[in-house]
Amino acid sequence: MITKTFFVCTECGNNKEFKIFTSNFQVIKQSPEMGIRTEESGALPSLRQDDNYIECQSCFKKFEYDNAVAVGKKYIQMAQRLHNMVTSNTASLP
Repeated sequence: MITKTFFVCTECGNNKEFKIFTSNFQVIKQSPEMGIRTEESGALPSLRQDDNYIECQSCFKKFEYDNAVAVGKKYIQMAQRLHNMVTSNTASLP
């Protein structure tokens, strides 16, 4: 299932691969260009039911799930604004 939740590591800048620990455990890959997940592993039961965090696959930094979602939303909004600015500037060129 491809979802709109997007994550960005504030430590190393990784925006492609993460592990998600909630009531389930999943590994995801996402596309910064499209702003969506492109691959998800099957959901496996988490051994620690109280876990609720994201782990970066590059630097292994852990983030609270809600904080990671907020940073990801800001990242996508900024990327869309930049894309719209580039497209509108390109369209206005003679």
